[in-house]
Amino acid sequence: LVTGITMARHLIERFWAEGADLSKRPVRWGTREVASPQGCSHTEREQRKRFTNLVYRMATSRMIVSTARSAALLLLMMASPALHAQVSVVTAQNDNNRTAANLSESTLTTSNVNVNQFGKIFARSVDGYIYAQPLYVPNVTIGGGVHNVVYVATMNDSVFAFDADDPNASTPLWQVSLGTAVPATATYLPNDQTGGLSPQSGILSTPVIDPSSGTLYAVALVLQANVPVYQLHAIDLLTGAEKPNSPVTIQGSISGTGPDSQGGVITFVPQQHLQRTGLLLTNGNIYFGFASYSDIDPYHGWIFGYNASTLQQTAIQNLAPGGRGGVWQSGGGFSADANGF
Repeated sequence: LVTGITMARHLIERFWAEGADLSKRPVRWGTREVASPQGCSHTEREQRKRFTNLVYRMATSRMIVSTARSAALLLLMMASPALHAQVSVVTAQNDNNRTAANLSESTLTTSNVNVNQFGKIFARSVDGYIYAQPLYVPNVTIGGGVHNVVYVATMNDSVFAFDADDPNASTPLWQVSLGTAVPATATYLPNDQTGGLSPQSGILSTPVIDPSSGTLYAVALVLQANVPVYQLHAIDLLTGAEKPNSPVTIQGSISGTGPDSQGGVITFVPQQHLQRTGLLLTNGNIYFGFASYSDIDPYHGWIFGYNASTLQQTAIQNLAPGGRGGVWQSGGGFSADANGF
């Protein structure tokens, strides 16, 4: 179960699953995000600090914003009675209110989370940095077996599906590449981002999962014909295969008078914009936003919406058509209420 210890808006990822080979002890997948791209012009700047391993950190009253230098995911465990239910974590900060809370938590306490009972069980290797929050779905049938699954997206434009319980299951249930990640150099981006971002830029935002259709949606920056392009992917939770109509290239233009306006029209330029906001799925549509790389002009606060079934564009907005703007969210997703608004 996702622990209810977290405070609202904390970017701490916690996942629990019954471990079949661990006497049904609760198992937690955790990452701590701690590094970020440079130059966020918004009120919250992500700390620039990188860890080789992603580590779990207990919640504090401050928002933790970040991302981690990765080649490993750490699985953490505490010895306690078996869980009676499991909670899926299918979106950034656990729900569309972005609370990062599970108010039904009944296992974790300040007494049983300690150095004697709680700690690392095993690690998993991946192929790039992890900025996206891992997502969790229990009881998924893959390869003829039922698994509790953690889904992980990397900056190398890869998505992994790992068994959340078995320490010996080091091989992913499946792994898929969504394209060639873009080198984070001034050749492809407004300036060199290899110091503050990673060697390459790929999937920077947290995907979203639709359990009803068995689909994971992710935005990936890929290199096509030596040019950076953003694509929205819809992939199968069971296999990692692309769903019909996937991927779709993110593009658009609106009226505007900014420095990059051509004849009164501003066109979305992928290499000038960084897609950090977690994806939102609401009312059958996927929404996400863009900010800048290091506040280098021109950049605008673009927001896009796509139909979750057809991947047809349903919304486009530029919050600063006359100048600078960005939708950063420190990695958090857009929020939606119970009615989807």
